[in-house]
Amino acid sequence: MTADAGYPINRSVLIVDDDATNLKALQEILGKSYKVYPAPNGDRALLFLEKTIPGLILLDVKMPGLNGYDMIKILKQNPRLRDIPVIFLTAQESRDKEEQAFQLGAVDYILKPISAGVVQKRVQLHLELQSYRKNLEELVTVRTNQLQKTQDTILEILANLTAYRDNETGCHLQRTTWYARRLVDCLREKGRMAYRISGSYAENIVKSAKLHDIGKVAISDGILLKPGPLTPDEFAVIKTHTTLGARIIDHAMKELGDDSDFLLVAKEIVYTHHEWWNGAGYPRGLAGGKIPLSGRLMAIADVYDALSSERPYKKSYSHEKALEIMWAEAGTHLDPHLMELAKDVLSGFDDAVYAYKEEPDYIDTLYREALTRAR
Repeated sequence: MTADAGYPINRSVLIVDDDATNLKALQEILGKSYKVYPAPNGDRALLFLEKTIPGLILLDVKMPGLNGYDMIKILKQNPRLRDIPVIFLTAQESRDKEEQAFQLGAVDYILKPISAGVVQKRVQLHLELQSYRKNLEELVTVRTNQLQKTQDTILEILANLTAYRDNETGCHLQRTTWYARRLVDCLREKGRMAYRISGSYAENIVKSAKLHDIGKVAISDGILLKPGPLTPDEFAVIKTHTTLGARIIDHAMKELGDDSDFLLVAKEIVYTHHEWWNGAGYPRGLAGGKIPLSGRLMAIADVYDALSSERPYKKSYSHEKALEIMWAEAGTHLDPHLMELAKDVLSGFDDAVYAYKEEPDYIDTLYREALTRAR
């Protein structure tokens, strides 16, 4: 068995034994194949480990002062040292001692008196196993990063598809995602009780923010692209983008067999970002804390962008006027507690208005090209 070239074997061995005869014998057995570091006791070994990480440790169990069991406990509590394979050296052969060795984290144990062949084979085996484990960890990391990149790319494609269908929104998705990022950062810093969120939940909200209007891909062009106010019947159709979007994500979850936190949060946002704090929203008329926090947060981002952006049927409000309207709707439309927590963040929302201006981008260019061909 040989280690993969991607992660070479660390061919160094630290031997910890208070018996000078054993130290010398082990040095002679391993010295031709490995770089050997002898230590006469646990304290000297720990001093050595402050500067150097060996590929493996041969550790005597019975030593004066810091014995082998005490030393391995110290090693396993240290993130820098905990992954070094430890093989115990012991003259005690019993089932209890064997179990104790493995419970403490040893990978193997060798009985005294020492057999040169046994030592060589055990050391070789565990150094190679350690190398393979490192290779596997690196491979998993690479594959995980590749998968994450693929997921993020697909997410971006889906978000762009929504923007492509609804050309009036322009940089709406970029801005609302920016607002969502600032809001979750605020909750991570200030959130208490029902408003306290984990880092993973916060990141899932930010990623999902781009999908909040994905249901609009199923709305007909005649309604979605209408250059003016909608009739009550048309608005009723537009409102179905929440349920349509939730169904799209449900379908994806069934196809992928995936109940990941990310997709669950995405569904929450898609389905509930138009619910109102007082229960007057849609699609289910949820109220107060029954609306998922992700949906309440997205509502704030979405409402601010709707107020501060120009549409064919309305002018944009100033930053100050948009906030004035939002504060008037705190407790009816918007979560008043979330608004209060994010008060300082809201005051800086106009930064995104300038950062993501309605200028032609990739999606806008595609849309204009499609219009040109249609004519």
